[in-house]
Amino acid sequence: MCSRSRPPSRAAALPSGDVGTIAGVIVPAIVLTALSLVTTGPTQVSVPAVSGVARVGSSLLGTQGSWSSSSSMTFTYQWSRCDANGGSCAPIAGATTGVYALAAADSGKTVYLTVTATDSTGKATADSALVGPIAASNATLASTVRPGITGTTTLTASNGTWTTTPTSYAYQWLRCDTHGRTCSVIAGATSASYTPVAAADGGHRLVASVSAKAGSATQAVLSAPSALVAGGSTPPPPTTTLPRPTVAGSPRQGQRLTATPPPGTAATATFAYQWYRCDATGAHCLSIHGATAKTYLQVAKDAGKTIGLTVKVTDGGTTTPTYASLVGPVAAAAAPASTVQPAVTGQAMQSQTLSVTAGTWTATPAKVSYAWQRCNANGRICLAIDGATSATYVPTAADVGHSLTALVLATIGSSTATAFSTASDPIKAAGLANTAPPAVGGLLRVGQKLTGTTGTWTGIAPIAYHYQWYRCDANGAHCASVHGSTKSTYTLVAKDVGHTMGLTVTATDSSGSKAAYASLAGPIAAKASTFTSSLRPTITGTAVVGKALTASAGLWTTTPTSTSFQWERCNQNGRICAPIAGATAASYTPVAADVGHALLAVVAAKAGTLSASTFSVATAPVAS
Repeated sequence: MCSRSRPPSRAAALPSGDVGTIAGVIVPAIVLTALSLVTTGPTQVSVPAVSGVARVGSSLLGTQGSWSSSSSMTFTYQWSRCDANGGSCAPIAGATTGVYALAAADSGKTVYLTVTATDSTGKATADSALVGPIAASNATLASTVRPGITGTTTLTASNGTWTTTPTSYAYQWLRCDTHGRTCSVIAGATSASYTPVAAADGGHRLVASVSAKAGSATQAVLSAPSALVAGGSTPPPPTTTLPRPTVAGSPRQGQRLTATPPPGTAATATFAYQWYRCDATGAHCLSIHGATAKTYLQVAKDAGKTIGLTVKVTDGGTTTPTYASLVGPVAAAAAPASTVQPAVTGQAMQSQTLSVTAGTWTATPAKVSYAWQRCNANGRICLAIDGATSATYVPTAADVGHSLTALVLATIGSSTATAFSTASDPIKAAGLANTAPPAVGGLLRVGQKLTGTTGTWTGIAPIAYHYQWYRCDANGAHCASVHGSTKSTYTLVAKDVGHTMGLTVTATDSSGSKAAYASLAGPIAAKASTFTSSLRPTITGTAVVGKALTASAGLWTTTPTSTSFQWERCNQNGRICAPIAGATAASYTPVAADVGHALLAVVAAKAGTLSASTFSVATAPVAS
């Protein structure tokens, strides 16, 4: 998990008096107010995931997803139960750990996991995709790996993996809200593929209900949701977060500001508004008592301050806060001021040029100058970027994870008026980057189908993915590509018995290609085996020298009577592994020899006279 630093305080370096400078530009002293942090919480990088058999009596295992923070984080969990289409969701009492045992009340319902991440600045939440509908406890056919969706112009649903190999499948596509909840049937969309219709599907996520049949048994489950579909009156946001709301109006005492909710939200969404008064840098924000309407009339107390707006969007039982760009500093009633806020345009990515407009003012400026600012991800707590004083700016590595804005200074007669531009989205790293590795799920037994995910990537859309499966020896070495196995799924054959399976995902965008590696899956059991891993063991903790890691036992087709552990040191891709002498407990603390290596645990399980072993998911390379 990466960490991104927030802008440091530079209060001691700021000049005093009536005027000062930002990046060489003379501005009123009010613009040079010292910085302090406001509560923002960790930044979500990838969403939580849930795996396990979707059947009453089985346990689901949730992961916390990936998060970015400048300080240490803690995580809490809450499972929720919804109806079969992801509506009418409510928290499940007492279900507050990363593992949830499906109960009779879940039969026919869907469930999901909410993870709350907390750091020194506050809290943030993220939800997993829906799992289910959940099969009854006596069902012989249940989902073990839920179906996925591939494609951009045309979407195609995979069949997922099941406790019994189905003889046939049927499909029904559903249109859901922006969170993949509250889904409704799309009439006539009953094939494995579906081409979204912009007018109807724009701004929605789509899922496929895949109904499997094996003998007399049938069971349907929802796929993972698609990305937001483009189209409709406004384009959807490019990431999992909502775009910014906008604010219109002149930042001047006596003038009214008017908010417009975030574009791309569902027609069923509701909005709650809260206006804030911040200092001239967007810090020290305090809610303005009673300012909870769509409009706000600026008062004398706002002069010299900036105005912030938070809009909470509620849809399908989920509430997401969104943050408008700062407005201001607010001018006195008779002073010149901005009438149309300057705007930042361009792709919010490292090495891609951003531009800022001059905006519109109460009178035509004789001169306009600029001072680019680096802010937090919400576009607040802004600090001038040294030397960035032109109408364009090229983001650097220091800007990654931050929103950028420009302070525009207009000379009107003998006065200087200032206004913040709209803020960019948080800057992404240049080129392709894998922020969460691919994963492999499914029963590790001949005849069963393994399903791989792409992992999470940043890059220049569109991103294309290529899969290649590998057969390796029992230690993850001597890997050879399996001829023709270039899809996201792979059906295990007799030749795989005793071997481990590797998956490489190669992502390609306009900047080039990059490969990422799933953790080894295996060793693979024979077809006749009745005791095998059904959910891979995982490792918790941070892969840093001196910090303890702990392996779980995973889940098995039969509940083990005992488990034992052997930690292994692998290359940085989690392959070519060798046992670490004496490391045979459930926990292991990395040492200097582990730096640069991925670690995993081989978990050996026994159930009566039966025995089996499986590799855990590997850690990231150990840091010093």
